[in-house]
Amino acid sequence: MLVLLLILVVAIFISAIAFLIGLYKVLFDKEDKAFGIKLLTYSVIIIIIGFGSCTALLESGGI
Repeated sequence: MLVLLLILVVAIFISAIAFLIGLYKVLFDKEDKAFGIKLLTYSVIIIIIGFGSCTALLESGGI
């Protein structure tokens, strides 16, 4: 269970970095705005799934 939690934390961290890159592309990079929007969307989905999984593991007593 601890390995799964560690993998989820790493996924959330990488997703946060992707979110910041996507935000930069949407706000400042006018040529690649569509890719920035996709990056924002995917990273928000990963963050929601990651936090939901972490809280479910912690509440169920898996750790």
